Amino acid sequence: MKTMCRLFTFSALLLGIVSCSQPADMLTVIQPDGSCYREFCSKADSTFMRGDTADQANPFPVKLDATWKVSWTVNGTDLSTQFPLSKQAYDSVLARIPLDSMGKKDQRPFMVTIRKNYRSVEAMAKTFRLKPSHSWSRMKVDYTLTKKFGWFYTYYTYQETYPKTRLDVDYPIVNYMSKDEARFWFTGQPDLLKGMNGIEIRQFVGELEDKYNRWLTQNSWNAEYNVLLKHYEEIGNCPVSKEKLVSLKETIYEKEARNLDDIKMEKVLDAYFKTNAFSTFWKAKNSPMKRYEDELGNQDFANYSTQSFNYKLMMPGKVLSCENAVIKGDTLVWKLTSDRLVYDAYSLKAQSRRANAWAFILTGLVIVLAIGSLIYKPKQKKRRK
Repeated sequence: MKTMCRLFTFSALLLGIVSCSQPADMLTVIQPDGSCYREFCSKADSTFMRGDTADQANPFPVKLDATWKVSWTVNGTDLSTQFPLSKQAYDSVLARIPLDSMGKKDQRPFMVTIRKNYRSVEAMAKTFRLKPSHSWSRMKVDYTLTKKFGWFYTYYTYQETYPKTRLDVDYPIVNYMSKDEARFWFTGQPDLLKGMNGIEIRQFVGELEDKYNRWLTQNSWNAEYNVLLKHYEEIGNCPVSKEKLVSLKETIYEKEARNLDDIKMEKVLDAYFKTNAFSTFWKAKNSPMKRYEDELGNQDFANYSTQSFNYKLMMPGKVLSCENAVIKGDTLVWKLTSDRLVYDAYSLKAQSRRANAWAFILTGLVIVLAIGSLIYKPKQKKRRK
């Protein structure tokens, strides 16, 4: 049960974090002609810089091949595209790094950027893949770019949609909160905090957290309880019939488990039925209850939670709209985490507008010519008279 709770990492401080890994930086740049490129940036050590791009040495979420262009800098040096580095070249780079105050070489790792160009978004959709060892590698992501021509402007709409995580639960979250509340809890949209002050926000979010925890713990209880019922015949000296145990599932949860911070089903059931049969069953060799808890870590929603991205997008021209993104200069930034995929598919969407300079110039020329013809004709008539 405890394992099940840890799989939902939105309330990290309450439930515990599955992984402490840092989010990867992923940048997508859409070009005016519809082509694009994808870029990752990460720190890398000497093993990688010397040419070892195997999984353990590769800090990037993709498998590197000749189609990826590598550039790097270290300790503020100029950007270099030399990769991999020979031992001589690597030693030469280290020799240019100044000594620190302790008289030792600065051991800060290389800052490495890898980039891959695509002739179109469709080409990226067909060929871009995360490396097989990445927990999101089986996730099917949809990519679309629409380009609409207007006389003065060309409009671009780009969207990436990540699929909803498959969850096998008895009770949907909308049984505990409204659809808008659920979307807000997992994605931050729609903005339900408008007009609230700090006190009101704290109260509102606290109530949502209570609803979320109720949804989480009750579904966790049901899932593990169903495994217990499936293996009822293996419980030694069970003090209650299977039929009675079935009928008491929700009653025991409401009376004994609902308000516990850490629900351990075997202890709850032992206390309720005044026995130790359930704890003994949980501790038994090859216990199906232990197998169930161990197998939870292999499911999609558990694997997804071990990774996340700082996703960045750059669009041609001026950004007109972006859903749930933070704008930093000319870059749109989203937090792309597994939590955002719990309620529904999660889309990163933006629209931009790029001026067609030639259209402005051509229109200006037409206007000038039109005005000139209007002025020129009256002069010709006056001369004839």
